[in-house]
Amino acid sequence: MFLSQHGNSGALLTGATLLTGRIKGIDRPALAPMLPAYEKRFMLMDAGANTNCKPINLVQFAQMATIYLKNTFGIEKPVIGLLNIGTEANKGNDLMKETYQILTEQSEELGINFYGNIEGRAIFAGNVDAVVTDGFTGNVFLKTVEGLGKLVKRSLTENLKKNIFTIIGSVGAIPAIKRLSKSIDYKEYGGALFLGIKKPVVKAHGSSDEKLFHYTIKQAEEFAKKEAVKMMIEEFEKIYR
Repeated sequence: MFLSQHGNSGALLTGATLLTGRIKGIDRPALAPMLPAYEKRFMLMDAGANTNCKPINLVQFAQMATIYLKNTFGIEKPVIGLLNIGTEANKGNDLMKETYQILTEQSEELGINFYGNIEGRAIFAGNVDAVVTDGFTGNVFLKTVEGLGKLVKRSLTENLKKNIFTIIGSVGAIPAIKRLSKSIDYKEYGGALFLGIKKPVVKAHGSSDEKLFHYTIKQAEEFAKKEAVKMMIEEFEKIYR
């Protein structure tokens, strides 16, 4: 088990890959954080480890997400979406178009329950269990989500404390407000897993405080206890034997 708070995802990926090695059959490991959605959570792959990707990388991200979510969370057929600027097959750049075509034509063969293209605004509706994209787009998306969560929390708190009337009026809603705050707080979801290497590796956010690091340690413990890496090695051996 390796737990890091290093700010450079690429450097951590390189170091972890050199020290532990990639799982046979996987071209590039990916950084995979869990994020909140309506009444559930979803996995984002990749969130910053690979800024330049080929279609095979995104396809394998979808395979890894499927294997991890099935074996760790018991989701029989995880729904995998492809992050894009539109839902139509002809939308996006060449990478997204080619990946969409492969996932559409070979999803059954690859063991992927492919949802299709999904726009950023639709991800939080809870219709998908994982979203795949290249590391550049994924990292921008991740940091936007974190920033939006902070904005909502800060704005809500300031408006509820604006004056005596808003304070009194909010008393009855405190339990609901706390649940909302908890559900959109990215710190509750821990760090990001590195999927695709032979040992469990978890990366905490570069600006982690004690709360986020606490949840990251708990996440790392669960990652090891569930033997997620062992399961992924076994599954990819079946695929690429």
